[in-house]
Amino acid sequence: MEDDSLMLAERLFKLAMREAPSAHTNAILWSHLASIHERTGREQEALEDYKQALAIAPGTTGILLSRASLYLKLGNEDRALTDYDEVLQQQPDHQEALLMRAYIKQRKRLLKEARADYEHLLRLQPTHEQALLGLALVNNEGRRPQEAMETINRAIDLYPTHAAGYALRAGMEFERKLYELAELDYGMAIDLDPKNVSYRLARASFYTKTKRKRLAREDESKIGRASC
Repeated sequence: MEDDSLMLAERLFKLAMREAPSAHTNAILWSHLASIHERTGREQEALEDYKQALAIAPGTTGILLSRASLYLKLGNEDRALTDYDEVLQQQPDHQEALLMRAYIKQRKRLLKEARADYEHLLRLQPTHEQALLGLALVNNEGRRPQEAMETINRAIDLYPTHAAGYALRAGMEFERKLYELAELDYGMAIDLDPKNVSYRLARASFYTKTKRKRLAREDESKIGRASC
């Protein structure tokens, strides 16, 4: 697997399981097979592999997290949520599971529950950037504007060279009709991460909505070059 000889690795894992079909360690081999099948575009086979692994070793955190990630990749948020719930039932402070469960619940508009998970994660790790950004979004969507701005400002203070915070704050500022501040933050996000097409698209949309079509066209014309 480390040498990307995936077909050979797959054959050897299957041979190993035939040699000892009842071995408890086969859970690890099924998990390795799932990884190979996912990497080679055989996602449904990977899901079956994870099922087999969990039948041997129920509740194994690493396997549940890997399957949840695959479910998310396939757009099955409900199944992913079930796996993250199971992890957190066993380990209530598991940071990856808290973050991803909060993300899914935010997408489902379960804002109160998403906020609880983000806040739990931030109690464990007060400087967790993704949790700060997520909490800012949840508070903004939940009509808690002051808390949203306080949280995003905290994220930017902690990570002044990371573009995501500026782009998120720019969107909030635009909603509040703080157009000059929004323009500055979009510019900062683009300067920090010039190859990120989404930031330039967001600023182009901002310019269009504020009736500055020439500037919008300039951003749109640069998008192809920025992604190269």
